[in-house]
Amino acid sequence: MEGVDEVRYSGEFRKDTFLITGAIALLIIVEGYVVYNVLSLAGPAVSPAIRGIYLLFFLLIVGIETIGYWQVRHSIKQHMYDLKYYD
Repeated sequence: MEGVDEVRYSGEFRKDTFLITGAIALLIIVEGYVVYNVLSLAGPAVSPAIRGIYLLFFLLIVGIETIGYWQVRHSIKQHMYDLKYYD
């Protein structure tokens, strides 16, 4: 790329990747804490089938959020030189 400091761009992209990974980790921790609290407080009042469905939805949410964040990362990587993202 002409007129673009590729070393700077790769460093800034690594920082963005770190932020995206941190956001995913934070979401998993917070949502896991909520799921744990709900299931531990509900205790035996909730049937195992409902617990399974609740955990399935938790995994689906985490999976969808992770895919979304990695798509953002991919988009940044794809367009960072075209849009002069880090200038």
